[in-house]
Amino acid sequence: MTSLVSDRSDVMSWSCAKSFLLDAGWRLAENPQGGMDLCLEHQGVIGSLSHHDLKDDVIVDAHAMLRAAGGGDMDRKLANSVEDDTEVDEVLVGLNWTMVRAKSYAGIARSPERGTGGARTVRKGEPIAGRSLRCLSQWLCSLDPLRRSIGLAAINAYWNRVDLGAAVSENWGLSAFEPPGHGLVIVGGFRDAQRRLSAARVVEREPKENDIPESESHRALQSATSVAITAQTLMNGSLEPLLTRIGRQAKRVLVGPSAPVTPLILEGGIDRVSGLAITNSEAAIAFIKETGTMIALDHMTSQLELSR
Repeated sequence: MTSLVSDRSDVMSWSCAKSFLLDAGWRLAENPQGGMDLCLEHQGVIGSLSHHDLKDDVIVDAHAMLRAAGGGDMDRKLANSVEDDTEVDEVLVGLNWTMVRAKSYAGIARSPERGTGGARTVRKGEPIAGRSLRCLSQWLCSLDPLRRSIGLAAINAYWNRVDLGAAVSENWGLSAFEPPGHGLVIVGGFRDAQRRLSAARVVEREPKENDIPESESHRALQSATSVAITAQTLMNGSLEPLLTRIGRQAKRVLVGPSAPVTPLILEGGIDRVSGLAITNSEAAIAFIKETGTMIALDHMTSQLELSR
């Protein structure tokens, strides 16, 4: 394969990069030079990914291309916000959750959806544990969902702490919305909340019953008064293009254990962020190893919120 990069942090074939970009909600279009432009639905060209033809087997620095074309800004800011060089003690990638622990720091993020890469590794040579929290946070600057999950867990370890001033909230996430949820669009299932918010409309990649398919969500997002977004969209890279499809009048809420509770999220176009702090890392590790799903449990987490 021909290589176009020297930085090995997020290298992959162009065919893989193209697949990740399309899955995240970006659009691609050939430009007059024979290369590829980065586009957004209903907005057109954002910038150029390449000024020349890209063969599927060419090796590229995928996230660097995204940033050069005008995307990936939130990823970069979150990754660069972690300036702590504390050594990482443990990285755990479970069936449902990924965890990074570094001394007193502990953070989680959703593991990639099953079927998005199969059994594989992102470990290349040296162990992942032993690197710094700052180093692993940079893994969010990737298109690979598994690297992103580890990077986001490292960022959450740094930011999602009860000692940083975020409100410890009992009326957390979707519980803050009054039933039956008129005007609310929920991106991501949140099936338990739907029983209380029966009037809310749901946008899903894999729709069920009355859900709105993601490909048909533009009208609902434009007319919503509030949009509650699963923080899994930040893990899989789809949050940034999604935000551009939401009407300006809508209140935007990012919800879930993967959400970094930091003012940087509010600066990126979110009005309220609801995330979790790990307060008992040993209990959280056991929960993840035993394939637990609903990790927002009082004996291992605290619910945090920031709003603007």
